[in-house]
Amino acid sequence: MNEESNEEKLTSQISIAEKKSSPIREILAVLAIASALSIGAFLYFFNQGMTNVYGDGVAHANIARKVVDSPDDSLWQRYIQIGTPWLPLQTVLMLPLVANDWMWRTGAAGSIVSMLFYVITALSLYKLAGLIYRDEEKRFGKSMPAVACAIFLFNPSALYMQSTPMSELVFMGAVAAAVYFLQRWAMDQTLRRLIIAAAIMTVAALARYEAWPIAALSVLIVAIIAKGNLFEKLKMTTVFSLIVMIGPAYWLWHNWSIFGNPLEFLTGPHSARGIFLQNQANLGWSKIFVGNALLDALLMGATVAVIVGPLIVMLAAAGFFRLMMGRRKAMIIYLPSLLLLAPFFFHTVSLYRGEIQIFPLSAFGLLNVRYGLPHLLAAALFAPAIIPALGRLKNSALLMVALVVALQYWFLIREGPSQMAIYQEGFRNGVNSRPSRERARTASFFRENPPRPMILMLTGSLGAAISQGGLRFSDIIHEGTSRWHRIENEIPDDVSTIILEEDDALDRRIRANSSLIREFNEGFQQVYSVGRIRIYWRR
Repeated sequence: MNEESNEEKLTSQISIAEKKSSPIREILAVLAIASALSIGAFLYFFNQGMTNVYGDGVAHANIARKVVDSPDDSLWQRYIQIGTPWLPLQTVLMLPLVANDWMWRTGAAGSIVSMLFYVITALSLYKLAGLIYRDEEKRFGKSMPAVACAIFLFNPSALYMQSTPMSELVFMGAVAAAVYFLQRWAMDQTLRRLIIAAAIMTVAALARYEAWPIAALSVLIVAIIAKGNLFEKLKMTTVFSLIVMIGPAYWLWHNWSIFGNPLEFLTGPHSARGIFLQNQANLGWSKIFVGNALLDALLMGATVAVIVGPLIVMLAAAGFFRLMMGRRKAMIIYLPSLLLLAPFFFHTVSLYRGEIQIFPLSAFGLLNVRYGLPHLLAAALFAPAIIPALGRLKNSALLMVALVVALQYWFLIREGPSQMAIYQEGFRNGVNSRPSRERARTASFFRENPPRPMILMLTGSLGAAISQGGLRFSDIIHEGTSRWHRIENEIPDDVSTIILEEDDALDRRIRANSSLIREFNEGFQQVYSVGRIRIYWRR
């Protein structure tokens, strides 16, 4: 009874404090600082040629460009270019930007979307930390939310990734905003706040799959902490869950309507599992992590440390422990903030099941080290909780934390930004690998010898050669067009160029059909080859 009274008292105090919203100047200050850092980082990395090195980033921009540059007039044909397995939020947000040739080819269209969500993440994290550390405000003012925000804003890996057309910052921004609004609802439960939190959560579920377990857990949290009688609890939970389910339900429909399989994103040839099966020879080492929970947790912890920084991780762990111990009697009210820990368990389980592969050691190679970045949210939120335990003097405690953060971030970039693991991953796999060099040389050939339309090719793995080679999807008969699927026994008369990559779907299709291979051999001649890529012109 006493614990319930304490909880109600704390909830009442927080609710009253929350109604006194932060001065607008605080919000404007966060937005201004975040925007300045975002723009400055983008300009630096763009001028260094570092923003568009990830193959996935190039593919993200190409998918959006296919939608607006489709040779088919049908709205449905444009829509299905979204494809699978990547969720559609980033693609949709890029659509107005990729229509610009420069933004598409340089990847700046995707960078702008990431930069926007970098700013959203910073503001959401600041506001969320303001709720979590509201009871420390008398002693430390707004300094603890500011520290949380700064840990995120100045993280070198975050500054780099927000400059790229990758989806990590889109996910982080959407999740941070969803958790903030859910935390607000937990402290002052109104239906309006619950609906807002649910709407943002379902948007987050369309950013990256890491948001799906967060969304599922958020439904459970609402069921636990909703106030009132059984009917009120059921009403709140039902409303929240129905809205949250919209995103995942839509994506299941999307996959079913296009591929006839609602789980195509999970089991199809382009899913993470499908790609692993196609590349088992190169990824065979990852089998040692399948079914080994302890090793998977250690690997995930090492990945987080490489991206976030081990000192920041230790600060966050100590702060989290202090927060849990100090507020254990009223911890139920803070359950929404614990959702930021969910990606760690999601990635660990995915490693355990063999659905993803991660290798964070730069000396031996880098693979998916960027998966450590979303965990920066939890680290930034919980690290400031250690400040009150560092001393009675406010300034000295803040100075100690600031020095640790500054030292850690200096260590991460001591050899220069180009040596960061999160950049090196993209550079080694998306620029310096043999297939990437072959695509770059193919793009160079296209720039010097612009091919005549129409072009027949499989665009998936050769996407970089298209955007960097001056080609347009409107001049290409590719796997996303209706004409591609109508080719049976003859090559369309308007095809002047055929581009093959050894053993790709088009290569196999031609070799398997005697009529196509005869027409191909008689009507086309090879004009260029590099590695596995061959280019043919009509005779």
